Amino acid sequence: MENIFGFTGANVSSQSVSCSHNVECRLKGSSCLYHKFIKLLKMLIRRARRCNHLKLLEKYCPLPSLDQKAGKSRTIVERSIMDKRGIKRSRGGVAKENHNTPETDNAELESTRPYCLKSQVLEFLWAVCRSLVPPELLGAPSNWRLLKRNIFRFIRLRRFEKFSVMQCMHQLKSLDFPFLSDNGRVPKNGSELKFGEAICSEHDIKRELLVNWILWFFSSLVVPLVQANFYVTEGECGKLDVFYYRKPVWQEFIDDAVSCLKGRNYLEMDEAAVRAIIRKRPFGFSRLRLCPKQNGVRLLANLNASSKMLREKSSKFRCSWMRKSSKAQSRIFKSKCVKSPNSVLRGVHAILKGLLLKEPEKLGSTVFDYKDVYTKLHPFIITLKNASTMPGVFIVAADVSKAFDSVDQDKLLRMMEDVIVEKKYILQQNREIVWLKNRLLVRQSLMLVDETVNLGFTNLVSSVSCRSLSGVVVNQGIFTALLKEHLFSNLYQLLKCNVLQLDKKFYLQKLGIPQGSILSSLLCSLYYGHMEKHVIFPYLEKPLEHSAETLSSSPFDSMDARNSSEDPVIFPPTYLLLRFVDDFLFISTSKEQASSILSMFRQGFPDYNCYMNQEKFCLNFDIEHQSGILSNRTFTGDDSTLFVPWSGLLINSSTLEILGDYTRYLGKHLSCTLTVRQTGQPGNHLKHKLFSFMRPKCHSIFFDSSINSASVVRLNIYQAFLLSAMKFHCYVSELSDFFRPRRQYCLKIILKSFRHMHRLIEKQMALGGLSSGLCWDHKHKVVRNEVEWLGLTAFIEVLKRKQSRHKALLSMLRSKFFCHRITGKESCELRYAVERSHSSCLWKIKY
Repeated sequence: MENIFGFTGANVSSQSVSCSHNVECRLKGSSCLYHKFIKLLKMLIRRARRCNHLKLLEKYCPLPSLDQKAGKSRTIVERSIMDKRGIKRSRGGVAKENHNTPETDNAELESTRPYCLKSQVLEFLWAVCRSLVPPELLGAPSNWRLLKRNIFRFIRLRRFEKFSVMQCMHQLKSLDFPFLSDNGRVPKNGSELKFGEAICSEHDIKRELLVNWILWFFSSLVVPLVQANFYVTEGECGKLDVFYYRKPVWQEFIDDAVSCLKGRNYLEMDEAAVRAIIRKRPFGFSRLRLCPKQNGVRLLANLNASSKMLREKSSKFRCSWMRKSSKAQSRIFKSKCVKSPNSVLRGVHAILKGLLLKEPEKLGSTVFDYKDVYTKLHPFIITLKNASTMPGVFIVAADVSKAFDSVDQDKLLRMMEDVIVEKKYILQQNREIVWLKNRLLVRQSLMLVDETVNLGFTNLVSSVSCRSLSGVVVNQGIFTALLKEHLFSNLYQLLKCNVLQLDKKFYLQKLGIPQGSILSSLLCSLYYGHMEKHVIFPYLEKPLEHSAETLSSSPFDSMDARNSSEDPVIFPPTYLLLRFVDDFLFISTSKEQASSILSMFRQGFPDYNCYMNQEKFCLNFDIEHQSGILSNRTFTGDDSTLFVPWSGLLINSSTLEILGDYTRYLGKHLSCTLTVRQTGQPGNHLKHKLFSFMRPKCHSIFFDSSINSASVVRLNIYQAFLLSAMKFHCYVSELSDFFRPRRQYCLKIILKSFRHMHRLIEKQMALGGLSSGLCWDHKHKVVRNEVEWLGLTAFIEVLKRKQSRHKALLSMLRSKFFCHRITGKESCELRYAVERSHSSCLWKIKY
């Protein structure tokens, strides 16, 4: 009673059973209601003792059959044989196309454990609740549907979403609960009763009692049932959706994963060996968890959390009789909290980042973001377009298989000796105050101090200007010196003594680097940059074996008209190599050079234990007389334009124009990519979300007229608006049960988003010119009216497919569209942008 309603019952036991109890909520004469609660809760306890919830679990969420279990227990080798025969499987046992090859299967862990559908989980929870809870506490039968629907909303929550008490109480009425109805009423000594220190009506008190009961129902019954019977996790292919796995199924999944780990790059360790390693270094171990994906499982290590390690208590502080009596007992341990690896390695990260900024050639062709891609790709495209005729280009995209897990640790440590050469490095501590998402964020940063440069404001700003232009940097005046031996000690412990915990067991990683470390991207980029410097670039700089005249007789026939033998050929060829951590992109004006680099990628680099994923090659020319089957993941739209996808970009195979890659949204409902906030100020959250929908594909690489034509620039803006409109519909639909924004407010924030998009474009183009040292071509500048017209067109096209929900808003948008000054006077570039065939990929997205 105290946990649910706040009734202590102290006063009740001391008083007579004369219906005159005065409990904490001060319901005068409310002993009948109190005793009714007691009776119902005792009934709930008796039912709980008799309830066989495991039988209900097997009924509504059954375990896989014997045939399925036999299929799940197959080894990786057996699975490779099945894939050769074309057997198709997917999550939950549903047949699905499988493109895996034996080469990649050796490194994959099978993910065939079926998860329970959310509808199955709901039926199980409701069956247990019906079995446990007396009907009076569940309310009238008309109320069951509402309560069940609220439970389903709770189950459908995505990652990072919260469920408030008001969502638990949605549309529930106290009158529909018999224990709060007039039959079990609060005595009416007056029209108002005291509740705490406030004066409340009888209805308010009943409402408060119902809130307390429903809160206990969810927090102490529904949530524990889920925790006891299911393992809830996200899936890589499900974006932010969560999946419910039965505990025995997930345990088998872990056991299979552990058995595969032991045979690969991980060595199982006992706790004594782990304690010996932790004792020698300032940081602890990291925890592993499994994230299911479409054709396997991904191991995710959390290196941001501190760890606790048991260590034996010293016996010298115990008296003699305690030591004698404890000999026959087990040893006594106490836990020791150890810092997380990432918190200790922040200084190493700052030093490596500063050193590699001074010597970018050690990173090879590495790019870390769109800004780096733009900086390197822009001059290459300008060089080609400045020629008398645009030459044919040949593109190869490749992806390293298990890039982080295949790094040679000893070779990487030897590379670090050429990077860290000084005996001592000095770090300067700064504080950055940044305005982000309508709030101030204060974060600490470390900067490598260049002793050859005067420590002034210019040096400080140069190191942080790339991170934020809307903040304040404060020099704390705190300096820290790190010795070379200390840096190598931490790197050695991270690489050679990386201890991971999975399912209460410890493992030592023998090959590769941990993916969750703040150093992972830098170390991986440095490793493959070294490979490029010593293997790939020397190979590309060699003169071609055949002259340009022999290219027409090459066994490689172009798929694209611009890549035919009639195209002009540059000799010696011009080429560009880019790599986003482990994703390679090679562009050349020579077909022979492109095919030779493709052959090199296919063979791999044994000295670096680097091999490409044979399923993720992408090229814009045909291959003949080649052994083996090579996949080609090019994308062709309804307008028959061929694109090469690479790191979120679609590169036109003939003109090198850049579009955003939206193919990752295909196959899943768009709502699984959203996090919806139902509480607080949902209308304000909707506005900020709509603005944030514009940002991902808003970069100068999409809007630069020297890379893209005026039509493609406007097409990129239109596609960004299309995706934003789809997400807007999904977000409003999720809000509709609790909050329905007025159509005038929706129109207002949509129009504001157009102006916000125009400001973003101008800002990104200014920043792009600043970073590349080029001026923005104002002749082809996109004006505000064009942005508004493209936005109106996109929202109308998207929402008219859902006009039953947005009928009034559509009417207002059409009114704005027909009154717009551009309507009826569209340029050919705008007409090209809004043509449906050019955005065929987006129209296949489910929303």
